[in-house]
Amino acid sequence: MRIVYHETAPPDNRALMFKRVGTICLFFAWLCASGALLDTIQVLAWARMFAGYTRTMSMAEAAVQTMDPDKPCAICLAVHRAREGEPRQQSALIPASVVKTLLASVQNEPFILPLIRPEWPDANPAQMPSWQPPVPVPPPRTPSQWLVG
Repeated sequence: MRIVYHETAPPDNRALMFKRVGTICLFFAWLCASGALLDTIQVLAWARMFAGYTRTMSMAEAAVQTMDPDKPCAICLAVHRAREGEPRQQSALIPASVVKTLLASVQNEPFILPLIRPEWPDANPAQMPSWQPPVPVPPPRTPSQWLVG
């Protein structure tokens, strides 16, 4: 039996696992902070409802029943209650009573690039390539010339 040693150590699986777990946690935190988590749950609820309706109805009827606001499922009701409980974001409009104060003002000079027109160098015939005919090749020989030749 022959033992083969690797020159490099095998990759550390724990570091890779922590990186993946960290990425998943960061993605979940982003979903929660942006409010997209409720949208994702709502889409999953619609998909579940649609799949349930397609067992007994056509796809068109199932789509109509899924989006009917009079027939929400338990998940849809939970998402609706969660959205009502969220604090509303305040408007980005500034009231007219707030006066804008200029703290600092810096005037930058405009950045202008000079126009440079490249000129072609003078043509020197000694440095220019010239056309040369291809290397002459004799015509192909016929089988009768093979015997003579």
